[in-house]
Amino acid sequence: DLRKISPREGSFSWCPRETMDGDIRGTQASQSLHLRYLGFCGVDDSVEQELLELISQRYPRIEWGVLFRPDLEGTPRYASTAWVESLSRWCQLSEGRMRLAAHLCGSRCQEVLEGEVAFLGKLCAWGFGRVQINATKANNVHWVTERLQEYVQNILAAMQSHPKLEFIIQCNDETQPIWTALQSAAKSASDMKNMSFLLDASCGLGKEISTFLPPFDGIPTGYAGGIGPSTIANTLDGISSVAGDKEVWIDMESSLRTRVVSGERAADGSPLPLDGQACDMFDVAKAFQCIRICTEKGVSLTAPEGEQQWVKRPRL
Repeated sequence: DLRKISPREGSFSWCPRETMDGDIRGTQASQSLHLRYLGFCGVDDSVEQELLELISQRYPRIEWGVLFRPDLEGTPRYASTAWVESLSRWCQLSEGRMRLAAHLCGSRCQEVLEGEVAFLGKLCAWGFGRVQINATKANNVHWVTERLQEYVQNILAAMQSHPKLEFIIQCNDETQPIWTALQSAAKSASDMKNMSFLLDASCGLGKEISTFLPPFDGIPTGYAGGIGPSTIANTLDGISSVAGDKEVWIDMESSLRTRVVSGERAADGSPLPLDGQACDMFDVAKAFQCIRICTEKGVSLTAPEGEQQWVKRPRL
């Protein structure tokens, strides 16, 4: 990509490359797939926030997912509060082109089930547009069927009190009682417009999708499970075969990690801590492999027609 640089203003912008994208797009079946978002989850303190914002300027359909679990905050995959606050500032400077999703795990997810919504207000202030409810044991969330209706009513109340947030519900065997109850409620409540479903049969454990189910009727639908550089091409084709003209999204996490032994250097050339431990890092290069495969297969990651293709803003 080329950059326009203005030394006097100290600002830059990404030049649109629609023509170039058109030259490299293939003719595979995925060309008909309408991808709402390409989700990269697990961004953390190992990656520079400005770099994520720059990528968003070029590909605004990318959604950066941040995992929230207080007992693991500041460890790999779980960003520190200070890092998230800096990410929020870059998001604000992007003028709507940087998309953020909060993936609630552990006590953060438990809070929503119990009817506590204070943290949701903070997410809105930080610029998050979507929030995912990861109510699975793998995410250290525990619920009992005897309180199912209470949980459902609390989730519905959170949706109604935070209409600017889209609530993503994980759909798998473990969470079936929750999402089926919500699905029934959505059919009878026309104001439940900010709910979507994520088909993830692996319960967030990164197992590859074996069966592609069609999107839900009337509910925005996403797909997750073992998606990464080595599988995304087949995943796009599989989803395309069942999605029709419906807009969907995909999300991935585990495949975007790289473990680097201390003493080596990170992708940007900076030295890693010499603490005798292996560093588990969010690998932007792996994310970019997925971006390139999408564009080569004709899946658009650029702004919808009518939106400006880049913004100019001062550097922080």
